[in-house]
Amino acid sequence: MAKQNPDLMLIKIGDGEESESFSTLCGLNSRNLTLDGDNIDVTTIDCSGGGGKLFQEMVAGTAKVSFSGSGYFESKAQSTVLIDSKLSGTGINNYEIIVPGLGEFAGAFIIDSIGVSGEVNGGAITQEFALSSTGAITFTAET
Repeated sequence: MAKQNPDLMLIKIGDGEESESFSTLCGLNSRNLTLDGDNIDVTTIDCSGGGGKLFQEMVAGTAKVSFSGSGYFESKAQSTVLIDSKLSGTGINNYEIIVPGLGEFAGAFIIDSIGVSGEVNGGAITQEFALSSTGAITFTAET
């Protein structure tokens, strides 16, 4: 597979309307998508012979998709939506995360954290945020 342009890795936030439309969160210099979760140990001993080597057996447990990004938000309205959502107590919105060459992840995510920072003589104020899935996430492979 050819190398993909990281500028095309996008995160879009839904507007929450009945016929939901999504807008790209612009200005992110850094973006990270992680798929992980917990495994469950279901190892049982061999009762027929006993004493043999025991191998751990695992089954899939809780799945989690998380996203984090940082950079300069280009839209005060989008930053306000994230902050209002977090402060309202729910912090849950629908998102679409597009990974070029791979596909799209879509579903509800909860805002884990939002940060704003700036250094004296260091340029513009930056923002960062982290999201975690809250329910099933769909993946649609790129064709």
